[in-house]
Amino acid sequence: MNATSSDMKPAHLLTNVVDMIAAPGEALQRISEVNRRSWWFPAILCLAAAVLYLYVSLDYAVAEAQKQAELQLGAMPPDQVEAARPFVERFTSRAFIFGSGAVTVVVGLLASWGFAVAIFYFGAALAGPNVPLARLWPVTVWTWFPFALRGFLQSAWTLVSGKPILYPGLSFFVASGDTMADQANPLFVAASYIDLFTLWHLLLVYLLFRVVARLGALGSMTLTFIYGVIGLGLRVLPALAAGAFSP
Repeated sequence: MNATSSDMKPAHLLTNVVDMIAAPGEALQRISEVNRRSWWFPAILCLAAAVLYLYVSLDYAVAEAQKQAELQLGAMPPDQVEAARPFVERFTSRAFIFGSGAVTVVVGLLASWGFAVAIFYFGAALAGPNVPLARLWPVTVWTWFPFALRGFLQSAWTLVSGKPILYPGLSFFVASGDTMADQANPLFVAASYIDLFTLWHLLLVYLLFRVVARLGALGSMTLTFIYGVIGLGLRVLPALAAGAFSP
């Protein structure tokens, strides 16, 4: 873990993948030093995994959207229903839901990476020496590798079982069974992000601070905790806002 860049040699992408499991600290250090251009690989994996899961669960998403749309139309006067139906049909079509979902995936990943690298950069600067963004960016994207793997596994499960995962993470323990109500429940949203892949991601973040930013154990744990709390808070914020403005 303390090897200098002169001692390292670039590794094959598959070697980095294996080492993210077997020797993550060594992998992150090598990526930050001599494999910086490899960030495109986990980026493509993340995009592919998210879009694939979106595609294999599309039938359920369309059915759920149409169900909610019909409930809303049922509460409207008949003359307004006829005027609104063409727009509802367009916004609940497979093409629209898949296209808007794919755009959301791309924007969400870019925003998440930007948010993360900003926390890593300023956190490391406050707690220790400055780390160039050229070193932080590739390892930041690589810390998302667990989420890419989770996406592929979720897609495989959906294909085998014929239905998407309705209660990811620990959300099963706080689920009400009402999809719309659950999505607006901050506790449900928070619990859905708590799983082994998130813990793996946080371990990689901790190692990033340790081997790339070269911070101590306590500083690395503190910054990882702050990062996790802020990240979870940003994911829960939409549900809190929806609850605040709901009648």
